[in-house]
Amino acid sequence: MILLITQDFPFSLPVWRILNDTFPTDTTSQLLLLELRNKDQLRWCALDCETGTIRWEKTIQKTTWWTAAIGFFSGILLMHEYAGGGQPAPGKLLAADALTGEIIWILEGSTFEHTDGVNLQTARRGPEGTSTGENRSLKTGLLIDFSSLLKCVPRTLWQSPTTYPETSQYYSILCRFIEKVTGNTPQKAIIYGEVSGNVLINYYFYPTDSIILSRSLLVINSTKTVLLHETIHSDEVGTVSGDYFYDNRYIVFLKKIDEITVIKLPRP
Repeated sequence: MILLITQDFPFSLPVWRILNDTFPTDTTSQLLLLELRNKDQLRWCALDCETGTIRWEKTIQKTTWWTAAIGFFSGILLMHEYAGGGQPAPGKLLAADALTGEIIWILEGSTFEHTDGVNLQTARRGPEGTSTGENRSLKTGLLIDFSSLLKCVPRTLWQSPTTYPETSQYYSILCRFIEKVTGNTPQKAIIYGEVSGNVLINYYFYPTDSIILSRSLLVINSTKTVLLHETIHSDEVGTVSGDYFYDNRYIVFLKKIDEITVIKLPRP
């Protein structure tokens, strides 16, 4: 049953990580950055939930397979570059514009420490393994003079659901609710969220005459109307943390290891 607008986004590589802007701007509040990789390739992608489009997808210039995302802050993607598996410490810090995927600055020998969305604290490794703290502008990467970072609280509206294992005191309550609504008996942990008067549940179950677990995303509104009940007939698990996350407008659901579904929620 589908009463919501859904849109699927398949990719040529597995979805390794999904990032939302921790300090969103007007142009990045609904923008998600995806790290796509397998054992040989690394690509990056910007998915605009508001327009339902891929802004860009590419291998970011100056990055290699050993580049890894740190975070998404005020419209900027920060990354560490490693020399290889034998060097656990990063060798450089890179910043890319989230709207274009273009590199805006690179700091050789620097590592990320902290940011408040405007200022940036980095550390530079010395010749004998010592490190020196440096204060920089997040936008330009240039050294600046400030005594301490502002104590800014992240403004992101994206939320992650709560996982209830079988040992949870709430597990049996959720099981009975799911069985009543769907007729399915949940297995393993249940992932539960609430937003804008809607209940969001991701659960595993055994379909009739099957020994393979499938998983379903169930969305129910405040009047107990089932808005969506989508089942994926596979127990394949992706590499990103969690199966879905959401804000007050959208649910982003890892449908397959290389495919994301964006579900638009009705306005409250």
